Amino acid sequence: MTSSAEASPMRVTIGLFLLTVVTFLGYLLVLDQRKHTQSIAYNQRGNTFSEQGRYDEAIKNYQQAIKIRVNFAEPYNNLANALVRKGKLQESVSYYKKAIQLKSNYSEAYSNLGNVLGKQGKLDEAMEQYQKALKINPSLFQVHNSLAILLAQRGDFSGALSHYQQAITLHPSFAQAYNNIGSALAGQGRLEEAIVHFEQAINFDSNYRAAQKNLELARSLVGKSNARVQQEIR
Repeated sequence: MTSSAEASPMRVTIGLFLLTVVTFLGYLLVLDQRKHTQSIAYNQRGNTFSEQGRYDEAIKNYQQAIKIRVNFAEPYNNLANALVRKGKLQESVSYYKKAIQLKSNYSEAYSNLGNVLGKQGKLDEAMEQYQKALKINPSLFQVHNSLAILLAQRGDFSGALSHYQQAITLHPSFAQAYNNIGSALAGQGRLEEAIVHFEQAINFDSNYRAAQKNLELARSLVGKSNARVQQEIR
């Protein structure tokens, strides 16, 4: 049986050990927080350079943010955006995917990846990314518009019109969506309806040249064959 005299040094030893462990864990926590703060600072600095069009400097800061904290999703997405601005589409893809891997509900990264895949002509993959973004955040009106454009390119005018309408419902003054609805309607030979939407686009943006040209063309095509309409209106 252990005497109280023998137990006391043991309790002191255990107490010192626990104190050391707690102190060490506290140090790690402070160190981790410091790294996170530094990473945020580099990421924000990268954003500033990016807004100024200084993409090389932005990229260096995003890379430093990632180097300090490898599991920080935002600088991966932002780095990819800067690479896109420099025309490095393929290189950007892996960074968007890494951002998504680290943050599975990162709707912006899904949308950005969809944009790049669309530019690369990978329409099915692009639409898949847009759909994932909208599943996470259905209020992304620009993503509804982007998805609708691809659906229209595939000849799915009904699906395109549905997403264009959702974009307008979310953002009633979204001129581009009105113009795109007009184009989709014109592609179906529904010229009178198309004209109304082209006019709405111009009402919201009086300098919208594409909508102005589409309006002039639609008016000139009234009464002509649907085949001619589908050929001439884009």
